[in-house]
Amino acid sequence: MSDHQLNEHVNGLIEILQAQTADFKRLLEYIAQGEAAVRSANVTRLLEICQEERVIAGRLSELERHRMLTTKDITRQLMPGKSVDTPMRTADICRHLPEQLQPSLRNAADRLRGLAEETGRRSAILRAAATTLCRHMGGVIQAVNTSLANGTTTYGRRGRIESPEVLHAVVDIRR
Repeated sequence: MSDHQLNEHVNGLIEILQAQTADFKRLLEYIAQGEAAVRSANVTRLLEICQEERVIAGRLSELERHRMLTTKDITRQLMPGKSVDTPMRTADICRHLPEQLQPSLRNAADRLRGLAEETGRRSAILRAAATTLCRHMGGVIQAVNTSLANGTTTYGRRGRIESPEVLHAVVDIRR
C-alpha cells in the first residue's frame, strides 16, 4: 500500500480522535450540569441530563467502532504479517509511522486520553452522589408515607408531620 493511503488512514484516525474529544468535552459539560442538579436536589434535571448523555455515549460507541476499523487498516499497512484481530494501540502506531505523521496523531490521542480519564473520574463521583441523593429522597418519601399511614394527616409549622394528638391546635388548610 502507498504512503498516500497511509496518510489518509492516519488523517482519518486523527479526525475520529478529535470527534471523540469533542464528545468527551460535551460529556464533561453535562457532568458539570449533573453536579449542579445533585447539589440542588433536582432529580428531574438529573434524569434529563442522563438522557442527553446516553445520546453522546451512543455516538462515542459508534466512533469507537470506526476507530477500531481504521486502526486495523493502519495495522495492515504498517505490519502486513501481523494479525488484525489485535490491532495496534495508538502509541504503537505512532512508533511505526513516519516522523511527519507522529506529532499530530500523538497530540490527538493525548488530548483524548486526558479527557477520557477526567470524564471517568468525575462521572464516578457524580454517579455516587446521585445514588446517595436518590436513596435520601426515597427515605424521605418512605418516612412521610409511614407517618401518614399511622394516622397523621397534616404538617406542623416547622414542616414536621404532626401526630394526631395535636391536631386540635393545627389549622387544617384543606377545609
